Amino acid sequence: MNVINLAIQAAGLRAWPAQRMVNGDVRVEVPTQVGRTQVVNVTMGRDGDNDVVAFIWSQAGDMNVVADPWNALRLNASLTYGKVALRGNDVVVVHGLSDATAQLQEVGKALFWVAKAADDLEQRTYGAYADRF
Repeated sequence: MNVINLAIQAAGLRAWPAQRMVNGDVRVEVPTQVGRTQVVNVTMGRDGDNDVVAFIWSQAGDMNVVADPWNALRLNASLTYGKVALRGNDVVVVHGLSDATAQLQEVGKALFWVAKAADDLEQRTYGAYADRF
């Protein structure tokens, strides 16, 4: 799993705490601004062609507290890394990468920008820090 190894390497280069979960996923705690961090998950899967892909995602909140769901759709237009989506009842920012072609710099940027977008959305929604590593 190329992206899993690259995510661990990118976290190590930036001194971001990372842990490999029992199921093979990776969790990385990414600093987003002074005094705030965001947990980003790397989960492996397959695309429509059955190629191996990685989903880099972070929870931004609960759908029940999102005041304006249309605002989340508007946010998608400005995000380079990731898009706002629902995962169960959770609002997440998610970015997909091909495992076969992923590069270290690309994975590192995706980790940071997914974290930043999710943290910004979380802060606007809750007005406080709600993430846990």
